[in-house]
Amino acid sequence: MTGKGLDLKKIEISVRGLKDIVAQKFLYSLKSTILSFYMPIIILFIFITGMASYLVAAMQIEENAYSNIKTIVFQTRNYLDNRFADALQQLAELSDHPDILSIINKDPEDITPEDYLRVQSHVNTIRSVNGTLIDSIYINFHDDKFIFFRGDDPSSISKLTFRQYRKSFKDNPYDIYWGNFSHEDVKSEENVSILKLFGRENAKINGLILFSLRYDFFEKVFSSSLLSKSGYLMLVSNDGMMTFKKINNEYQINSEVIKQLQQRKEKEGKLEFKSSQGKNMVLIYDTLPTNQWKLVAVFTQDEVLDRAKYIKYITLSLIILLIVVAVVLTNILAIFITRPISALADNMKHIQGENIDFVSDIHPLNEIGILNQGVKDLVERVKVLLDQIKMEQETKRQLEFSVMQTQIHPHFLYNTLYSIKGLCDMELNEDASAMITALANFFRISISCGKEIISIEEELSHIRNYLFIQEMRYGDTFSYEINVSDDILSYSIVKLTLQPLVENAIYHGVKQKRGIGWIGVNGYRKDGFLYFEVQDNGLGMNSERLEEVYKCLENRNFSLGKGGLGVRSVHERLQLHYGKEAGLKIASELNEGTIIKIIIPMKQLEDEQNA
Repeated sequence: MTGKGLDLKKIEISVRGLKDIVAQKFLYSLKSTILSFYMPIIILFIFITGMASYLVAAMQIEENAYSNIKTIVFQTRNYLDNRFADALQQLAELSDHPDILSIINKDPEDITPEDYLRVQSHVNTIRSVNGTLIDSIYINFHDDKFIFFRGDDPSSISKLTFRQYRKSFKDNPYDIYWGNFSHEDVKSEENVSILKLFGRENAKINGLILFSLRYDFFEKVFSSSLLSKSGYLMLVSNDGMMTFKKINNEYQINSEVIKQLQQRKEKEGKLEFKSSQGKNMVLIYDTLPTNQWKLVAVFTQDEVLDRAKYIKYITLSLIILLIVVAVVLTNILAIFITRPISALADNMKHIQGENIDFVSDIHPLNEIGILNQGVKDLVERVKVLLDQIKMEQETKRQLEFSVMQTQIHPHFLYNTLYSIKGLCDMELNEDASAMITALANFFRISISCGKEIISIEEELSHIRNYLFIQEMRYGDTFSYEINVSDDILSYSIVKLTLQPLVENAIYHGVKQKRGIGWIGVNGYRKDGFLYFEVQDNGLGMNSERLEEVYKCLENRNFSLGKGGLGVRSVHERLQLHYGKEAGLKIASELNEGTIIKIIIPMKQLEDEQNA
């Protein structure tokens, strides 16, 4: 024997010895077998469940933290936007006031002290109403020949002239501009201002009105927002950023991040970056509709995830405790399960031959009790299946009767004939003839010599005739498209599969919504299934209504009311004919439309075609 053969022999002997040891130490009884197999599984399950719970909790904590910050940003944005809108409205009303327009249209030499008094009255009214928001109002007309200022700090009067402002601001057709100006422009601290310009750069009539908003207003609003310890709010515009709060260097945003934020086109979003000192930072922003500035919340990632650490320690403690409890309970359960095994072997002798109705007084938790209960359940199941077969036959007969009723379409026939009469009265004979032909073809396919199964090509012809008639009746209120793959036209399906869904799309979809409606019918095969999609851009359904529709499909006793019978009839006929894999799937959004997808296994269609 070679050396290689000896090595294989030794390995085989070692494997057998290991199996014997395992059998002797761990599998010597049913109890030890249960413990050997289930204990590792239970421990692994507890560990996986605990870790999964921790991860889910950590994710939820992070999600809640981000959600809270988003809520703070959203609420602060709304408040600022409302106050900005108030200031903008006051500026617009002052700019359009006859007294202001009279002054700007006068020659500078004709301006009187009464003009100053009238302006002072208007400005005082604005400041008294919006004193918490508006810090100062500055008016400059006729190249510094008419200057008016009202505010707490005269040193904050702008040093820039009209022409300097006009060169800086050119892109607004209303000549109203928002800005956060530096101290060379207006004040010695960050300042938010609204500017209204009158006239062009070299025009004889020119001027400006400048509202400066209070610094302490923003300071109060931003300090009242409940962010984290190191978190803060700031405003970002095309001019730069304003924080209204002293920020530690380790939490400050660099210019590259500000530039990236300014270039973002999304109205709201999130951005992650590293601070100058390497801290992982996150900012969440939203855009003010009034001036398109971004309100930004800045905070560190560590503060968001701090609470997750406590969850981790608690989870590990619970995992250890549960493993100990599981070991004890598994031992108790193994003893309880194995004790009645010998009794099971003795009692099985009573169930022999045709005596399947044997009933013993075994506790339902014991194996014999479970076996006895299983026999009883089997008998009951046979009875239920027999009743179910009878019910399905009755359901099929009812559905056949419903189909016969549907084929008649008395209301549809009446409306169509009335429309044909109208066309004849208007001497539109060609249209009337086309409508009569479509109606004849529609009923020819509906009747189909009593056939329940027709080709897909015939079914498509059926709905084309139906849609043509409805289009003639309703004019340009809706349009339709039919796109069906050529490779499925030769297959046959249950008659009246598509028409009830198309009818439903018209009457409960596009007719319920203003504007031009659209209905699309698509057909294709994919991954072993045949699919039809009937979609519309109509009224659609909310989630509650969609849930009711699904209940109607699965439960005949659930009444959906108007519009549900045709959809349920199609669903039930498909499942009766092609099995439970067939049926309808519905997706819908309110005011967006509805898509009803018909699903039929290709195997069933191919078997019928080859039969």
